[in-house]
Amino acid sequence: MLCTKLTRQLKLLSVRQIHSTFVKNESKPVPEKSTTTQAAPNTAQQITENVIGSPLHIVSNIDKRILVWVKRYPSMEEVPPKVPIETMLRAHSKIRIHICYGIMAFAIIGFYVSVKIGKRDVASGKNILTERAKWYNEVKEKARKEKEQQEAVSTEKV
Repeated sequence: MLCTKLTRQLKLLSVRQIHSTFVKNESKPVPEKSTTTQAAPNTAQQITENVIGSPLHIVSNIDKRILVWVKRYPSMEEVPPKVPIETMLRAHSKIRIHICYGIMAFAIIGFYVSVKIGKRDVASGKNILTERAKWYNEVKEKARKEKEQQEAVSTEKV
């Protein structure tokens, strides 16, 4: 019983989807067949609107550098002003991967340096507890000297 209800709803859903696509496409203008004798002033615009293919991406200076870096083009001068959007997406993905590799390398180098610094400090006898104890002793000594100075000034006034 549950299965039959689900199949009915799925059938209705698919019919609704088909109907909605028909309704959406009804309002779109149908491109007219252009002949060579009748040249309208905006035929180039009609042709570019009805071309099937990937949309183009206007290339900036940074995009040109990216495309050359991922070796899609040999030099920046040879990069066209517009490239397919899929090409730019692939190039951006490759750049992300290269940047992630660089960040991983810097992290590994940083870990290695911190381990070396830690080993050097342990060999010289430094650790957090001793450094903290020294700092507390310095603060206590400063406070004791200030208190003695204040007592000396207050006894001189009296």
